[in-house]
Parts: sequence; C-alpha cells; structure tokens
Amino acid sequence: MRAVLRLAAHQLRARWRGWLFLALLTGAAGGAVLAAAAGALRTDSAYPRFLRAYQAADVLVSPANTGIGGYYAALGRLPDVAAIAPIVGIQAVPLGPGGLPSSHNPVVAPLDGRFGHVVEIPKLLAGRQPRPGRPGEVMVDQVAAARLHLRLGSRLLLGAATGQDIRQVRVLAERVVGIVVTSGSVVPVTLLARDGFVAASAALYRELGPRYLGFDGAWVKLRPGVTPDGFGRQAQALARRFPATGGQVYVADETTQEAAVERSIRPQAVALMLFALALAVTGLLIVGQVASRLTLAAAADNGVLAALGMTRGELAAASLAEAALAAAAGAVVACGVAVAASPLTPVGPARLAEPDPGVSVNG
Repeated sequence: MRAVLRLAAHQLRARWRGWLFLALLTGAAGGAVLAAAAGALRTDSAYPRFLRAYQAADVLVSPANTGIGGYYAALGRLPDVAAIAPIVGIQAVPLGPGGLPSSHNPVVAPLDGRFGHVVEIPKLLAGRQPRPGRPGEVMVDQVAAARLHLRLGSRLLLGAATGQDIRQVRVLAERVVGIVVTSGSVVPVTLLARDGFVAASAALYRELGPRYLGFDGAWVKLRPGVTPDGFGRQAQALARRFPATGGQVYVADETTQEAAVERSIRPQAVALMLFALALAVTGLLIVGQVASRLTLAAAADNGVLAALGMTRGELAAASLAEAALAAAAGAVVACGVAVAASPLTPVGPARLAEPDPGVSVNG
C-alpha cells in the first residue's frame, strides 16, 4: 500500500498540470450540471413554497349580498377553518388622462387586520403595505404596476362611485407605497388576475362608507385534509342562517387556479433538467477523454515498474488514486460553482414566486 501511495504522489507531482486541468475541467462541467439540476428543482418548487410561505388561501367565499354583520365571524368559527381574512371591494377604478377609466383593476381593502398579514400575504418587491389608518395609501401587484405605469411613490387617481349614482364620481388621489406579487399574479391565468390588483387600506373603506361597497368576501385557509367541496357545503348551509347574505354564497376553489399556475411553470423546470442532462453527457465525454489521456500517459512507465516488482493491481490502484484525487478536487469546485450560480435561478415566472431569493444550497 505504501508503494502505491508513493507512486501516486510521484505521478501527481510529475504531471500536476494535467491533473490540475482535469480537476478544473471536472469542476466547471460538474458545476454547470449541478447548477442546472438544482435550478430545475428550485424552479419547480418555487410556487408551492410561495403558497406555504405567504399563507395562500384555499377558497374565496363571497355571499350573494353581503357577509358583513356576522357571517364572516361565524364562518371563521367553523372547525375546518384554519384562518380567515374578510375583504371588501370598493366601487373605484383607476383613472387615466382626462379622468377616464384606464382599466378595470378591482380595488380591495381589508375589513380588519388579517388580510395581507395572516392570509394571502403578498410578497413585497418594493416598499410596504398600506398603513391601516392611512386612507391615501395603496399597494399594487406587478401586473397593475406594468399596465398603469406605476412605481413606488407614484400617484394613482381612483374614480369612486356609489351604487345609487355611478355618474357622480369622487376622485381619490392615492400614493403607491408598495409593489407586490400575489398568488394570482405570479402567472395571471384568470381574467381578474390579468387586470391586476390594487389594495387600499381599511381606512379608505371607513372613510368612503358602505355606499361605495361593490362586493365583499373572505379568503379562507382550510385545515389539512379538508376539501374545498366539503367546506363549500358548510359555508352554504351557514349562509341560510344569515339573511344579509341572500342565502347564497359563491365558493371559489383557489387550488384550481394554483394548479394551473404550477402547470405553466413546470415546462421551464423540465427544460432546465433536460439541459442539465445534456450538459452531463457532454461533460462526461470531454472529462473522460482527458482522464483517459492522462492515465495512458502515466502507464508508459508501467513496464519498468512491473520489472521492479509492482503488481498489476498496485499499478491500477495508483492510477485510480490519481484520478480519484482529481475527481474529489473537481467535485469541491463543482459544488462551489453551483452555489455561486444559484442566484441565477429560478427562471421565468418562478423567479417572482421564489420566497427566498439569492444564494441557495441544495443538499
């Protein structure tokens, strides 16, 4: 064994440049493969991790009339409900030049402090959420920001109208204090999501009053094992006990939309994984050729070494030891390359959803 180690050490010293080149080549090729494979896994898992990290709702419950006045409180007490966040939709639209509506972006506001903090927490791209006591602040998702040409600090004019007379428009000057990503805006798969999202503070709804109420609803996060269909039947039965609801509620299964978003992201993850596979095959061919040439060059002295008493097994073990040391060094370099390249992933829309951007180590 000592003779094998001495021979391997001698060969490494004699041809260290070649083995160093092999280690660096292995590190570069392996790093590219690991970075692409880890990036594919990160891309594929970004949206599910977003939903968990930001407490995305499982269903949206919206009564035919209104749930304000007791229904939402009763709904939150159902044993299958983990968390609930009531919201109101304000009859207001963004205004463009000349005071004309520039889009149909819905303007929502929380009824209490749970929306945006307990359920359906948005991912902040810039700024912050509106303060509960400041009626002049709004946040918008990245879709609305692009459509309405808004950035942090922009002024957004809203035209608000009552249900009695939509011709009497009250102009509100709001300041954009936050640009966010929501579970529906990562990939806008519904018409509502494609319009974008504008969220005001609870203070704005209190200031305007119920005459400006367009709709109301509640985001609901269910306990594990509860299905949206089963919960929907409970919500419907409960609505009959509250006449203000009109006896009917609409229950939207948000998991259906979330599944559609995941399906739209998955092809990019698959493409990255196929790219990693192609890199692996190419790298194996290149690294294999270089390793073979170095091994053959070292074998030129095998006849002399055999005459001095070294066996075939010892010569093979010395050759494998050299290659193993170069491979180990290359593996360390490859891991370093993959970690250094990790901020480049996820790719595509998954990059918006990634709850923990930056350096990532995939064990």
